[in-house]
Formats: sequence, structure tokens, C-alpha cells
Amino acid sequence: MIGVDSRTLDVDGVRTHLLEAGDGPPVVLLHGGAWGECARTAWEAVIPELAAGHRVIAPDWLGFGGTAKIVDFADRAGRMLAHLARLLEILGVGRADVVGLSMGGSHLLRDQTAQVPALDVRRMVLVSAGGPPISGPARDALMDFDGTPDSMRKQIRLAFADPAWADDDAVVAQRLEAALAPGAYEAFASLGLRPPGAKPPPLGDPFDYSRVRVPTLVTAGGADRLKPAGFAEEVARRIPGARLEIFPGCGHCPQLEAAAAWSAAVLAFLDKETS
Repeated sequence: MIGVDSRTLDVDGVRTHLLEAGDGPPVVLLHGGAWGECARTAWEAVIPELAAGHRVIAPDWLGFGGTAKIVDFADRAGRMLAHLARLLEILGVGRADVVGLSMGGSHLLRDQTAQVPALDVRRMVLVSAGGPPISGPARDALMDFDGTPDSMRKQIRLAFADPAWADDDAVVAQRLEAALAPGAYEAFASLGLRPPGAKPPPLGDPFDYSRVRVPTLVTAGGADRLKPAGFAEEVARRIPGARLEIFPGCGHCPQLEAAAAWSAAVLAFLDKETS
């Protein structure tokens, strides 16, 4: 079994935590933005498999996990991407394959459809990302967390199709610990803040997928309660040349619920020679 190193670096004065394993072409794993989510809860199960032939880097985003709880209220995603780009520069990572889960995938799409991307991406893998943002009752349920184990179990039930995940005390405890780390609750809860009179963001798909210029694999669970039916198929259709992998019986986190199959699909895509 390949060991996974937990490291904390200073990135221009910002405490930054990451997991790292393996050697070879770099693969960067970007976790999502749910309560209690961080590199460890999102990727720990698949890092050893991916690291068999790659240098895997899984950072905690600003505001999450062991990274400083900093929020830029004027440009949250922009600050997070700039911090990530600087971290990769410090690590000596140039062009890399990048995998983004949920919020991580949305930030990755924002970057790769920008006029001047901050990240030098070779190939991109989206996990439950793209399409319209989570909204309505699903968003309300995601924001409804009171810090108790029972409340965390409800959060896990939203994200996983198999109820066994929410019944696993170790899974609940790990996510609860991350959700209640100093500053974590405040950073996440700030997503619900809007200035007086501000209109809520539009509900439509915000991305111009025609601007994506890198090979892309779109992955999703076939039983995702948080995303509209067919969203992944539509995202894959709109990204030039994209491939699609749907994992039946999985919810919002197919990289965990179908870890072996998901890892195999991702490795087959990443290891394919660029045409």
C-alpha cells in the first residue's frame, strides 16, 4: 500500500494543508465544498490507487480542512484558485492533470473557461460538477447543519446513495471533526450571506463549455440527489470531445461509493496518450 503524506506549508503567509503520495506525472485532486469536506474525506480512499503511477497532490481549499479559514467575500472562488496556483508553484508543479469534485470541479471549470486560466491543466476530470448550481430544497438541506452527529448523518445521506455511509460512525466522526475545526463552520456558513438588496445568483448553467480546450472526462453517480437528472450527459455533450462515465447506484461521491471502478476509469483516461 502506498503511503500518504500529510503536509502543512506556508503559502505566502497562509497555512496550507495537503495530502501527497506517489511519483510520476502530477495529478491534483480538488475536493468539494460540503460540510466537513476536505482532502482527506474526499480522496483518501482513492489516493493510493491513483498514486501507483502518479504524483498525487490533494490540497485543502482555503477555508477547509487544515488550511487557513480565509474567505474573500469579493471574489471567493478567484482567491481560492489564486492560492491553489501559488501552492502548485511552490511545489514545483507545472502542467498537471486536475480532478475536481463538486465545488472543486466548478472552480476548475471557472478557471478553464476563463480568458486567462490560472492553472496549467493537461487533462481535466469532473466529478459531480458542472450544470446548474445546487439550489432550491437541495441547497436548503445542505445548509441546514447544526453541528450535531445526527445533523451530519443527514448531510451524508444527501451525498451518498447507500445509507450505510451515514450509518458508519467513523465516517460521521471524521466529517464532523472537519466541519467543527476552528473557523470551519463560520467559513462555510458565510456562503449564505448576501448584502441587503442583493439578488440571488441565477439558476442557469454558468459555464461556456465551448471554451474548454483540454481533454475532459465527466464522471457522475446515477443516483445523485443533489444534481438534476441528466446534468452530466449535458455537460459532456457541451464540452468538445468530452468522455462520460456514469456510475449506477452512486450518489454525489462516486469516487467513494465506487472507488475501484471510478479509479480505473480515471486512470484509463489520464494514462491515455494525448492525441
